[in-house]
Amino acid sequence: MRETDEARQNKLRYYAQFVRENENNILTYVFRMVGQKEDAEDIAQTALLQAWETWNRVEPDLDGGYVKWVYRIAHNLAIDHLRKKKPRGAEDDELEQRADEKVLKPEEVYEHRVQEGQVWEGLLALNEKYREVLVLRYQEEMSYEKIAEILDLPISTVETRIFRAKKMLRQKLQRKG
Repeated sequence: MRETDEARQNKLRYYAQFVRENENNILTYVFRMVGQKEDAEDIAQTALLQAWETWNRVEPDLDGGYVKWVYRIAHNLAIDHLRKKKPRGAEDDELEQRADEKVLKPEEVYEHRVQEGQVWEGLLALNEKYREVLVLRYQEEMSYEKIAEILDLPISTVETRIFRAKKMLRQKLQRKG
């Protein structure tokens, strides 16, 4: 059965709205996973393109719908990227830009950059299975249930990974501090 022009246009409008609403969150998630802006942009764009190509396969009201689907695609692409290429870490200008978004005294900007850089390095040093749960939980502010859906894991596994990841990150930061 062929799609009508009107159905195709509706699908395209819905997809465009979905991209507008979710693109930045997906890009941020991927960036936190891979640590390189350009790579994150490429991966997020590829994930959104793959989502469009498979749009009809997703039941929007079941199991997190399109959001889960795109995060899952982005997750898989980020993991593939990490396996092929060791993360390079955040660029200094990225950290500076984020610190400069707040109005801080120069010494506060410096302290913020140092702390953020240490957290960032610690996060990148974690195994990807621990990094991804921290990024989804604290950067994307997702519930344990949503993380479990995206990663296709039991909630108890998500809870355990978050607990262990926070402990490992804390230990890494204490060694540096």
